[in-house]
Amino acid sequence: MAKVSLVWVATPGLDDLDPALVAKAAGMALDQGGLLEAAVVTTSQEQAPKQLRQRLVGLPVAWLELAAEVGGGPEAHRLARAAVAVSRAAGRAAKGTLPPVYAPQPAQSVLVAGAGYSALAAAWESAALGHPVTLATPFEAFDQAGADDDPEAVSLMAAQLPAQVELVPHSELTRLIGGAGGFNVWLSTNGDAPQTYGAVFLAPPGELAVGCEVDGLDPALCCPVSQLNPEDYQAPADGWLHVAVLAGTAEPVPSYSFSAALDAALALARRPRVQVTLLYSEARVAAPGGEKLFRDCREAGVLIARVATGGLQVRADGRELAWLDPLLGEELELAPAAMVLAQQATASRPAWLDNDLLIKPWGELVPDNPRLAGGRTSRTGLYLTGALRGTAPGDARRAEAAAAAAAMHEVLTGKVVPMPVVRDSFCASCLTCVRTCPHGAPRYAVEHIQCAPAACLACGACAAECPAEAIAPPGWGNPEMFSSLEWGLALAAEPKMVLFACAASGMPAVASLSAQGHEWPAGLVIYPLVCAARMSQVLLLKALELGAKRVLVAGCHPGNCRSVTGNHKAMAKIASLSGDLAALGLPPEAMEFLPLAANQTRELAQKVAAMAQGLGEE
Repeated sequence: MAKVSLVWVATPGLDDLDPALVAKAAGMALDQGGLLEAAVVTTSQEQAPKQLRQRLVGLPVAWLELAAEVGGGPEAHRLARAAVAVSRAAGRAAKGTLPPVYAPQPAQSVLVAGAGYSALAAAWESAALGHPVTLATPFEAFDQAGADDDPEAVSLMAAQLPAQVELVPHSELTRLIGGAGGFNVWLSTNGDAPQTYGAVFLAPPGELAVGCEVDGLDPALCCPVSQLNPEDYQAPADGWLHVAVLAGTAEPVPSYSFSAALDAALALARRPRVQVTLLYSEARVAAPGGEKLFRDCREAGVLIARVATGGLQVRADGRELAWLDPLLGEELELAPAAMVLAQQATASRPAWLDNDLLIKPWGELVPDNPRLAGGRTSRTGLYLTGALRGTAPGDARRAEAAAAAAAMHEVLTGKVVPMPVVRDSFCASCLTCVRTCPHGAPRYAVEHIQCAPAACLACGACAAECPAEAIAPPGWGNPEMFSSLEWGLALAAEPKMVLFACAASGMPAVASLSAQGHEWPAGLVIYPLVCAARMSQVLLLKALELGAKRVLVAGCHPGNCRSVTGNHKAMAKIASLSGDLAALGLPPEAMEFLPLAANQTRELAQKVAAMAQGLGEE
């Protein structure tokens, strides 16, 4: 086991702490500038001085944002908390884990497979960042527009492509394996010969189609929004013309589709004696001018009716509509003379994209998740843009391509990335890691697990699920985490508690509270995680075995996890241990999950305080 030294870097929040006293309390030597075996540094790797980072290259290092874990309170209390945090970090560094790393490579090749404005924009943006680009298009001409594109805009974009974009006509992506920094792809023009790319953009040509409305409507009454000519709608001489505008009745439509439906409703409502009823399941008014359009429709006399998702009933061979009005508590009926249907951009999904083992199910690959917007997917280095993503034609696709290219460039060139460690002698080739990893890092190749160079985000999902403990991001294996818990809990006061905090939610809340001077309980060990996906039953029970009376996991809210289901998995594991807690004589609150956003500091403070108070009353 390596001898760990404390490397003190003064940061805000540590001003009144004596480094020598902290090191002594943690049972460590304070660095004096000599040779080191392993180190705990009291700041993040990004904030550490360049000279220090260079000095520590090749050593086991635990980078510790100490001020975030100390918090406020009397000097003696803060000193004790600093010792606990430093000791916890030292337990990990003492294991001497040296990670294999992916070194950034600025000019990695990028494949863009598709056609139309989105594909051209992705190629242009990637090339502008210095990447050689291959644009594989199914068309003869690379300036051919998709059905939902503006041909003039596509032609202009094609004329502006840089010279480092290689054009491959009549070519489609037929297979893909690997991840960021090491994709193997097969193009229809290359037969069985794979090619290697650092990142892949998929942007097939699209079209506008009706896809979010209930089935069974009479086609003779229906008109898609894009084909609407309001002047064709004439009221009879002795009455009114009733028109229904359906804007996402089976499921919500994107905001641009909803705005187009509002435009149609407003144009029709301005016709003489035309009564318009707008039916929708969710008002998506986030598009520019969307809220004003909605108000304008009301003021123009459009009848607004929100229906439950999928709750619109179709009768009389598709000529009558019925729905339950939630305010009146009554069923309403409408027999419109015409129906206008919202449309959204769509594209055919390649068959290889539906391989649920090699590529995650669509809902996991492209979840409704704010952390995976801008063309990104859960598979690091794979970007889906344009109509395939349902993105509005025009400027929105250019913005999406730019965001995706920037994310790609950061992944491939941003910083050194640790690669997962695979112990082949332990591996049973069960493929659990391949199925579990949301980011596409591990894959099965030639009788062993191989990891894509830049795909790992260190979420730890593989380490949490591997039954043989054969794979883990460096420093996140059970031996390192057990040692870290043991060292931290050994110094913590009674009653001991552990807070596992996700880097995207729990830890920012912790850091914010500490910066405000919040006083944490003396017995609380804060354990930062990259993601709650790292939690396993073994790790949770180990914390209890080492003396913790309460274990709290603070992770993202449902739908916000960067690893898609890391929070759900952590919740499920805690729930699965409820019977074991009872058998151990522990109450249900001994182990809990707290859904949290980074700005929900009050909720975190109240929960930790309630834990400490509950233990004090036992």
